[in-house]
Parts: sequence; structure tokens; C-alpha cells
Amino acid sequence: MSLPRLIRLFPLLLLMLLSAGSWALNPDDLLPPERAFAARLEQQGQQLLLHLDVARGYYLYRERIQLTPQPAGSVSLPVLPAGEAKTDPYFGRQQVFHHGITLALPISAPLPAGFALKTVVQGCADAGLCYPPLTRTLKVGDGMNSNPWLDSAPSHSTAPTLARGKLAATLAAFFAAGLAMAFTACMYPLLPIVSSLIAGHGHRLSKRRGFGLSLAYVQGLALTYTAVGVAAGLTGSLLTVWLQQPAVILTAAALMVLFALAMFDVISIQLPAALQSRLASTSNRLSGGHVATVFAMGALSALLIGPCVAPPLAVALGYIGQSGDALLGGAALYAMALGLGLPLLLVGTFGGHVLPRAGQWMNAVKAAFGCVMLGVAIWMAGPFLPTALTMLLWSALALGIAWQLLRVGGQGLAAWLRRLLAVLFTVAGLLQIVGAATGAPSPRLPWAGIWHGTQLPKAVFTRVASNAELDAALARARAAGQPVLLDFYADWCVSCVEMEETTFRDPAVRQRMDHMLLLQADVTANNPAQQAMLKRFGLYGPPGIMLYDAAGRQTQQVIGYQDAGEFVRSLDAANPGQ
Repeated sequence: MSLPRLIRLFPLLLLMLLSAGSWALNPDDLLPPERAFAARLEQQGQQLLLHLDVARGYYLYRERIQLTPQPAGSVSLPVLPAGEAKTDPYFGRQQVFHHGITLALPISAPLPAGFALKTVVQGCADAGLCYPPLTRTLKVGDGMNSNPWLDSAPSHSTAPTLARGKLAATLAAFFAAGLAMAFTACMYPLLPIVSSLIAGHGHRLSKRRGFGLSLAYVQGLALTYTAVGVAAGLTGSLLTVWLQQPAVILTAAALMVLFALAMFDVISIQLPAALQSRLASTSNRLSGGHVATVFAMGALSALLIGPCVAPPLAVALGYIGQSGDALLGGAALYAMALGLGLPLLLVGTFGGHVLPRAGQWMNAVKAAFGCVMLGVAIWMAGPFLPTALTMLLWSALALGIAWQLLRVGGQGLAAWLRRLLAVLFTVAGLLQIVGAATGAPSPRLPWAGIWHGTQLPKAVFTRVASNAELDAALARARAAGQPVLLDFYADWCVSCVEMEETTFRDPAVRQRMDHMLLLQADVTANNPAQQAMLKRFGLYGPPGIMLYDAAGRQTQQVIGYQDAGEFVRSLDAANPGQ
């Protein structure tokens, strides 16, 4: 398949990945509790301020926040603000905080030496995993960098993403995004300019010399973006706290819509004309053909092309800021800039004829980014909107993408893939409309309001209360050649109850579970023995399901909620041929 055709297919493949229904939840994708629910206690005049910060994608239960001054009577307890309404089909109406809150505790008497505030909170990840109650005694001045929940949570490694084996995937994703941005219409006219800059004053260059100069140019571009990524990582925790405010999030969502309109050429986002002229004048004074000046021009080009890549760059910086990892930020933006500069390397080495011609496919790349921007805007604003409205917005986006895909027409493999994607997006959009009309609880489950399926009675589990009991049960199953399902459960875990009431009652699931030894570790009390079991499997909390084959080998780990279809696939993968 030719390079132009591959590039034309890229936005379609990007949309397919971004619109996939659900992803397997990996333990490495979850934040440790001390980062998901950070805390800070400070004194401000005659009051103490307790900052409870909630990472994006997580939430705290309002009714499970408990504060106990030690000693009692030194401060007055605050009245908790109202939370966001969250209706669960099993636990009823709950109030939760998706974003951080600050509580003021008036000082009613001089604070004694050694004063502390005992805090107990409990929350969950939107992805479907709930954390046990977290207890910590905070002193004035304790901050988010002191890991305030660490001593009460299961002990886990808190190494950043770079140390968890996910660096390659992260860098590959950023490189691909940079490569896609390189083929937007606003970037393409720079290619002949770069070619002439590298060539210098008409000198004929060898391919090696051309590659060296173009590499210097790309390094200037890349290192500029690397500095931006490091800055985003270093300020990530501060940015996260600030960006969790509802007004800021809704403003950011509105900006995402503006960025999307820019991608669709409805509006134009660019630097002021005076600044553009100054940058162009500076670049014209740089002579080509020399490594130092070409490197400087590369750094300057990061400013020149900034408006063109601002929308996707904003998303990238938001992701890096959320990670709070400066090393990850620098590496990710460096990889993105390398993708952005790859066509420039080709031009500098082989000449402009190696690149695909400008054409309609550039608009397809921009449209793909525009759709991603709209999706980000809906995702950001979703917690503040009625569920039905959120589902209608997702529906409008999906149906709009389907309509655009069908408008393109054409023949061949690309046209066939576009039609297939259009059908998938149409189905997804119609499901969201059905869900909004039938009162579905979430865009993830648009059919929940009309379909309940045929269900069997609850599955019967054998409880294990410690690692010793678990080892004994596993040994018996291994001796009998019986596969094992170990379920981590808690009464306060919404996803655990949901799996018991839906997934475990599905006939296809039960057909497979009937051949297995069903064990359950109830961690409701979160006592030391239960924490030890969680720690053994690297879990922050339930639900977590460990699957063993007949030989006693752990073959699968399911983290978070899975519906019946997903769980059947997990069971089949754990015990093929059963």
C-alpha cells in the first residue's frame, strides 16, 4: 500500500481506536491512593484549611469523609458542601466529589502542641475500581508531597510510568500524534522552506550532509518542545489542583470546542500578525547550510508552527500535567516533535519528491483531530451535565462522524473501511439516543435501561480471610486439577455489587464458572489480613479477579468491572479449551 494511502487511512484508524467501547483495565493505569486522593492541611489566620484533592477520573464519597481533631475541641468541624449527584442502581443516590474541595475548620481555642487532624476518606476510580477507606493523621503543614495516605493504604510501588514498562507505548503514541500533526495543511507549506534553508546558498549537498542538517533542524524543534513537556511535568501537580475547579474545567471544555472548530476551518487560531512578521524576519536573517543556524531555526520554528499544532498540543500537555512526571513529559514531547519532524528529515535527505502531494487527505487529518477535540470536550464537561444530555452529545458526535465518512465516497479498501466505520459510528450514536430516552445510568451502558438479560441466581463463593487460607484453598484445587476464580469484593464497592448482580448471573459466564473453584476475599473491613491479600496481588482495592488454570498457575488478572461478554473472553483466555 502506498504512503499517501496509508496517510489517508490514518485518521480513520485513529478514530477507530479512540471510539473503541471499553478497554481492559491494567493495574499500572491506576493511580496509587496517595496520588488519587491527596491532602494538605494548613493554617490561615484563625482557621485551618484542609485541601482534599481528587485526581481526574476519580471521585470521593461525601458521606464517607470523616474528620476527627486530636485533641477534640480545638477546632470546629465544617459542614461539607453538597456533592455531585450520582445515582447507582444498587446503592441508590449518592453524593460524590469528582474534583477537589477545601474545608475550613475555625480554630476555637489555641492549638496545642502536637495537634493533628484524623481524616478518613473513601473513593473510587471512574474506570470501576474502589479503594478501601483511607485513614491518616495530618499535622499542620503536611502536604500532598508527603504522601498523606501512604501508611493506611496497601503498600505498592509508586514508580512513575517510565519505570512500569509503559514508556515504549507512551512514546509511540506521542510519536504517532506528532507524525499526524506533521501532515496538516498548515505544516505542509513549511517543507520547501525547510528544504531551501538546509541547502543554504544553493550548495549541492550529499544525502549524508542533508540528513545531518535536517537532523539538527529537527533537534532544535524537538528540544524546544521537550522543555515545554518538562515544564508541564514539573508543574503537573499544581496544574492538576487548579484544573480540577469546575469553572476551569468547563472553560477548558469550551476551548476544546474552539480548537475543534479551528480544525474544521470554521475559525482561525493564529499568532498576531506583528509577532508573525517579527519571527519571519528573524528566520530570514539566519543563513542556511550551517548546523548552528539550522538548529536555531528549528527552535524558532517551534514558535512559528505553534498555532497550527496548538489544539493537539493542548491535549498532550493536559495528559502530561495529569501525570506530574517531568521525565515522562520531556520524553513524550520529544517523541511527538520527532514525529512532527520526520517529514522534514525526509525532505532534507532526499528532497521534497519523497513526500505525498498536498491534497484532500490533509483535511481528513485535521478533521480527525477536530473530532478528538470534541470528544475531549464532552468527556471533560460530562460530570457537570445531565446524563441524558451527555449521551445526546456523544450521539451527535458519533452520527456526525458517520455522516462525514459516508460523504467522502470513493472506491477500494479505504472506501470500504470508511463505510464500515460509518456503520459502527451510526450504531453507537443510535445506542446513545436509546440510552438517553430510556434513562440509562451512563454512556458506557446505553442499553441498561431496556435490556437486563436472562439471569441466574447469585453465584456461591467460598470465603478466604487471609493469605494462609487462600494458599490452602489453591493447593486443594491444584491437587484436584480444578481452575480457580478468586474474587476481591467489598460491600462498599459499587462495581463489585454490579458484577455480582449482572456479570456473575449471566448464563454464559456461569457455564464456565461451574467448572471452577470460586473463592472470594471480602475486604470490606480493610483489616491487616485483608490488606495483606490486596498487597500480594498489587491491588489498591476491589474489584479484582484472579484466574488460575488447572495446574495452579495464575493466567489472568481482571481489574475493575467487566460485563458478561468481556468476562467470558477473560475466562476463555485463562483456561483455553475448558
